[in-house]
This record gives sequence, structure tokens and C-alpha cells, in this order.
Amino acid sequence: MPLITLKGVSKCYDVGGNTVSALHNVDLCVAKGQRVAIVGSSGSGKSTLLNLIGCLDTPTSGEYVLDGRDISVQDGRRLARIRNAEIGFVFQSFHLLPRLTALANVMQPLVYGGVPMRERKRRALAALTRVGLQDRGSHVPSQLSGGQRQRVAIARACVTRPSIVLADEPTGNLDSAATRQVMDLLDTLHGEGQTILIVTHETDIATRCERTVELADGRIVRDERS
Repeated sequence: MPLITLKGVSKCYDVGGNTVSALHNVDLCVAKGQRVAIVGSSGSGKSTLLNLIGCLDTPTSGEYVLDGRDISVQDGRRLARIRNAEIGFVFQSFHLLPRLTALANVMQPLVYGGVPMRERKRRALAALTRVGLQDRGSHVPSQLSGGQRQRVAIARACVTRPSIVLADEPTGNLDSAATRQVMDLLDTLHGEGQTILIVTHETDIATRCERTVELADGRIVRDERS
């Protein structure tokens, strides 16, 4: 059974009284352990697709099954629990809480998951150590470089040991050296069997994935495996 299955998924939004279709009848299956690049021009539906897969939104029509569970029929509370337990997010703009230390930022998903304090600290420190930032745990985001902030975000995404890591333009704000560090970390996660979906405009990032899904006008127009 695929980890991710979308069948006939469409998503529409009401914008100023007009209906805007962001996705049209999308079919997509992703197996556990795959690394998939999602590409396409601005407005093609990439972020909408990622939001649906990440349970940040629900389809207007169609079916989304995540690891055997029909996400399309879950209420908001259940979606929040699934998000916290099953999905790690890495964003272009990091989305770190500015007043919290790196360690506290990484602990946040565990706070929401009800993990006891001692275990939260242990797991968050282990996650920071894994990304090479064990000596930056007491620093707030403004004291970190862009690459370090993104590595903190990756530690946060992985601290709950999720089934899927979703990365939305994870290297878009980084220089070449920091990009290599971030992609090397994602390579390591993939090598350990993690399922990773990456939205990117960068060809060299997409070519590191064994599968590329291209969207145009809310439809999948290419699905290639290397």
C-alpha cells in the first residue's frame, strides 16, 4: 500500500466571490521511502498540493489516504494530531519562533504532542546534535545564520520521527554552502528510509530526487522516475 494516495483530488478557493481552482483532479501515489521533487511555475499548484498532503488543508473533492487513513473525512482536531505525529515541515522562511531558543523551537512539536519535559529536552538535543548544532541550542534565531536556522527547522521537522518530511523551497533563502549542508541532511534522512517531498524551482535540487512530479495549471503534466 502506498504511503500517500490522492485520487481525483481538486481544490477550489472562494476569492472575492469568485471560485478559483488550484488543483484539478490530481491522482498521485507515493511509496514509503521515496524522495519526490514537486516542480512547476509559480501558481501551478505546488504549494496547494503540499498543504493538502501535509494536512494543512482538505480537498474540495476527491480522496486523500495517508498510511491507510482517509484524510478527506477527518475533522480539524484529528488533522492536527495526524500532522503532529506523522508530518514534519521545512519551509523556505524557516518559521522558527523568534523569541525561543533553537532548543525550545525544536521542542515545540513535542510540546503539542504531550511529551514530558525531560523527554522533550532529550529528544530535541539529540535532533540538534544530528544536524550539527548541539552547541547552538541556547541561541535564538536572530543569532543564527540562514543555514543554521534551516538546520534547526530540519531538526524540528524530524524530532517527532514523522512518516513524511515536506520541504517547501528549503534552500530558497540560502547561499550555495548552506544549500549543500541542508541537502546533505535531507539526503541522509532519505538514506535512512524517510519519505521526502520537496517543492523546488531549482533544477539541481530536483535532480537529487529519484522522482519528479511537475504541475501546470493545477494538473500533473509530468511524472518521471530517474
